[in-house]
Amino acid sequence: MFNQNRIYRLFQLINYLKAKPAKSVRSIEKFLDTSERTVYRYLDLLNDLGFNIEKDSNNKLFIAVSSSIDHIPFTPQEADYLKKLILSAGKKNQLAESVLQKVQQSSEMQLVADSLFKAHLSKIVEQISVAIMDRKQLILKGYSSANSQSVSDRLVEPICFTDNYNAICAFEIKTKRNKYFNIERIASIELLATPMKQEALHEFYKPDIFGFQGKSMTKEIELQMSMRAYLLLKEEYPMSAAFIKQIPDTGKYHFKASVQSFKAPGRFVMGFLEEVQVLGSKEFAGYIKRVVSKNT
Repeated sequence: MFNQNRIYRLFQLINYLKAKPAKSVRSIEKFLDTSERTVYRYLDLLNDLGFNIEKDSNNKLFIAVSSSIDHIPFTPQEADYLKKLILSAGKKNQLAESVLQKVQQSSEMQLVADSLFKAHLSKIVEQISVAIMDRKQLILKGYSSANSQSVSDRLVEPICFTDNYNAICAFEIKTKRNKYFNIERIASIELLATPMKQEALHEFYKPDIFGFQGKSMTKEIELQMSMRAYLLLKEEYPMSAAFIKQIPDTGKYHFKASVQSFKAPGRFVMGFLEEVQVLGSKEFAGYIKRVVSKNT
């Protein structure tokens, strides 16, 4: 039987592998502060519990978060309702017993995992808030970058949170740039006694829905997409939901917004070339054509 600490680590690993980008075994080892052998034991256990651990083109690991209804976790109310329906079939029904057990285990595991992960994020937000108030530098430990596909420590001077607390705007000492860092991609925080030294260079511009900041959002994007593409766009970039409308009687969705950069929406479109139609702008359509020709 697992002790409490090992169960906690297991739930940490579930959410760590769900958060993008994919992780190397080395980064998991560092995140859990354990040995490579122990990491593989946890991965084997997750497989035994029914989690599908996949590998990307760089052989890094992740747990795919599906938007299909078959994989949406049960709420406590839904799980209770299903239990009542299943129990009405009679206790001697073996199929009912099997389904009941799976409903209970999956819903409770997901609820505990989510609670632990939210507690972990809450602690990170609290520590960053202290650094902002005390005007001190801090280190974002084990930050997983989607752009560089790497995990590293970042020495920063925190400026402020985004409106929904999904990210923090901070001045990175090494690059001397103001950047946005996704809270879910931070493994932990190291608070430093070093006071901020670069406040004159701190700048905050409200990020676009893809997380890019700049002085003006002059780039236009207009798309028509399938339901699958719509669900994944909304999942990857939650702020995009306000700019998406369903097209009646077509099963399609329309998206139009102004952004700072074509990079993130361009990557999204490239991943769904058969399910996304670029309606505008001409500048964005030209950008996609150049990327396609470069990759073919």
